[in-house]
Amino acid sequence: MELSGPCKTSVILISFFTSVVFAQQPQQPNSAQSTLRVQSSLVLVDVISQAAKSGLPVRDLKKEDFRLFDDRQEVEIAAFHAGARYDTRPVVLWLAVLCNEGGKQGGSKEFKGREALFRPALDRLDKRDTVGVAHWCDNGEARLDLLPTEDRDSPISKLIEILKPKNFGIGGNSNLVGEEAFRKMIRLIIRDAQQRNPEPLPAIVFLYGGRGAQPNDELNQLADEVLETSGIVFGIRDELSATESPAPAGRHGYFVNYMTEETGGEYLSAPSKAYAAALEMIVVQLHFRYELGFIPPNIDGKRHELKVELTKDTQERYKGARLRFRPEYIPVNEVPAWAR
Repeated sequence: MELSGPCKTSVILISFFTSVVFAQQPQQPNSAQSTLRVQSSLVLVDVISQAAKSGLPVRDLKKEDFRLFDDRQEVEIAAFHAGARYDTRPVVLWLAVLCNEGGKQGGSKEFKGREALFRPALDRLDKRDTVGVAHWCDNGEARLDLLPTEDRDSPISKLIEILKPKNFGIGGNSNLVGEEAFRKMIRLIIRDAQQRNPEPLPAIVFLYGGRGAQPNDELNQLADEVLETSGIVFGIRDELSATESPAPAGRHGYFVNYMTEETGGEYLSAPSKAYAAALEMIVVQLHFRYELGFIPPNIDGKRHELKVELTKDTQERYKGARLRFRPEYIPVNEVPAWAR
């Protein structure tokens, strides 16, 4: 899926975000995410709902309010979980940044010195949810700096440490080296989730200004790997971040946007005073999501079109309500983590 430009969603600091009661409970995003790490043949589809007027999650939907389609054929919903009932999977919230290389603009540099502004949003996570921190650099470095933790202060401290300016010189094409490091970091996050039992929902939040590109084939392959897990990608950019020039043919210039589109996430643009509101919006979406499970007709390791909609009666009750979910999924046979 090609993107013509950044997906810009302006974040406004509105009082209703602070009035939503969801502390220490699973939240729901406002998009649906279909994804599947299959321990049997059950496919889990994460769905995020959004009321038309308030933009807040619709929290009282039931199994019979949904219809689910695999390659345009309706399938039976075999399992149903709702964040409002606290029975969805725990979330691992990954904060991912690009190294702050001295003298360069863009990337994650805009967030240096403002890391603590994200701290209030972490208190909105459920007590079962954890937070990790990861980074990649244009010198090829990629690392999980902080493994998922229930502590809410150490992720901010780690971000401050990572975003200290650093200088490094490398030979060859530093852009290609950085692109490879980005893909490596994503795969490290995927591997971490796969090794946990029970397997959580990894939600990657890029604090990133959007500069850079990725080869189409490499990025498509990376999206396939995320589609085989239950990962969902979000992004937060500073509203003053410079806009990129279009990428040359064969490359995605807005690669984080691409990943959010492919996984059912969202890319938000916010001024510094609304950083916490932007991250809190993501946390709300994740907590109050719905999980629909179905048995795929074919476990073939290929991409399948996915669609989730509300029944006609439900659409009448919730006029203008929107659902977000990943547009495709890949059914695969998986060996449970405990059996590996």
